[in-house]
Amino acid sequence: MRTIIYDYELSIPAGFYIGAFLYVSGWLSLHLLSGAYEGIYQKTKITEFMRTLLVSLIGCLFLLFFFILKNPQSNNSRYYEEFFSLLIPVFFVTLFIRFLFLSIAQQQLEKRKVFFNVLLIGSGKTASSFFETFTRTNKSSGFFISSFLNTNGNNGLNLPNSVNKYNELEKLRAIIHSDNIEEVIITVAKNERDLLTKIFQQLSDKDVNIKITPDAVDIISGAVQTSDVMGMPLIDVHTGLLPSWQKNIKRFVDLLVAILAAILLLPLLMYTAIRTMLSSHGTVFYKQERVGYKGKPFIIYKFRSMAQDAEQNGPMLSSEYDPRITPWGKVMRKWRLDELPQLWNIIKGEMSLVGPRPERKFYVDQIVEQHSEYNYLFKVKPGLTSWGMVKFGYASSVEEMIQRMPFDLMYVENVSLLLDLRIMILTLATISKGKGK
Repeated sequence: MRTIIYDYELSIPAGFYIGAFLYVSGWLSLHLLSGAYEGIYQKTKITEFMRTLLVSLIGCLFLLFFFILKNPQSNNSRYYEEFFSLLIPVFFVTLFIRFLFLSIAQQQLEKRKVFFNVLLIGSGKTASSFFETFTRTNKSSGFFISSFLNTNGNNGLNLPNSVNKYNELEKLRAIIHSDNIEEVIITVAKNERDLLTKIFQQLSDKDVNIKITPDAVDIISGAVQTSDVMGMPLIDVHTGLLPSWQKNIKRFVDLLVAILAAILLLPLLMYTAIRTMLSSHGTVFYKQERVGYKGKPFIIYKFRSMAQDAEQNGPMLSSEYDPRITPWGKVMRKWRLDELPQLWNIIKGEMSLVGPRPERKFYVDQIVEQHSEYNYLFKVKPGLTSWGMVKFGYASSVEEMIQRMPFDLMYVENVSLLLDLRIMILTLATISKGKGK
């Protein structure tokens, strides 16, 4: 297009292939961050039109300011010609291919080559009525009710034989696993608070989408989103979930910061490792199994701040004046140097910069026994720092973990990139004052 605008012969200059690689990589990265490559069966052509337009504008504006405007022109109209000769083909070609894939996906849904199992939880006529409406309005959505859990404790509803029927709420987690459930729809009235709480507690660490049938007040107040792919009014329960583009940006920032920090802090890491090795007998690094994202165990890494084999008699939490902490260990803890090896956990994707602090299963089981809502924390990745760490600090007992839990639950319920930024700033302020312990 530029050869036409400036009337010169097409040639391949030096560095062309490197530039082409970076050009394509840049566009792919932008689309990846926007969430374009996720959940194709839940997308609509309208949302993809807007997403493609926005990404195309951002990418072309970047190229305009960093490349096109660097070439001085006597006629400013040339800048507009270059910009739109780039924007128009990028947008329309990308949109055409994307619509083609969406059409193929829609055909797969209509022919039931691809489908998603839905578990309906409820009782009585409300559930029966919902089943009929759902089946009628979702013939081509790919979602169909494959299982039903009756909260009344019986199987009295007249549902098709193809629907798996259950009547024990305690088996909810097992049903999700055995029936490959991906969506859970709850038709229980919201005034049945205790029942809803029990349901949410069992679903807290499960990788399923949760929806609730609304009442008139919900619809009027705007709680129901018209973009619902199921084609009927439902309220999404977004516990601990970020939109795709924010989730991708969060992971990108985690990787970028962790890698840069590991490089820039390499002298400090080496100094800390040497001081740890010389300060007391034992290994430099301390490894321990913790419970992470979706309840999966992982190995966390730290610089050893205690005497070797400090837990010979079983799991023991540390306190500020714990005699097991070495003199150098106290210095590390004060400035949180012992946490730096967790940059590796972040790079591996087991942790994030911000998220609830991971604990051992030994203590998690004790907390869940008293407060089952603790399971909600596993909806997000554990973090190097957290809202609980900023507002409460380290916990030296199970009771203190329980006291810190509301802060982390508040984070999970309100997770966002802006909140992450605020927590990181407050954490840096705490470290600069040497208030770690």
